Amino acid sequence: MEYKGYYIAVGWNNREMGFDFDVYDSENKAVARSDAAYFFDDNAEKAAKEAVDKILQEQENGE
Repeated sequence: MEYKGYYIAVGWNNREMGFDFDVYDSENKAVARSDAAYFFDDNAEKAAKEAVDKILQEQENGE
């Protein structure tokens, strides 16, 4: 799914027995990844969106 110019990929992680996410920029470069597995895919998606918002906030602040 796309969110604010970033692509979010949510998938099942057999090793962690839960959903995790990866976030890619417009050049398909990985810019964020989940640290933990989530019980529901919706929770992983929400965390990915929060990661994108944090990236955008840091860019806005020049960090």
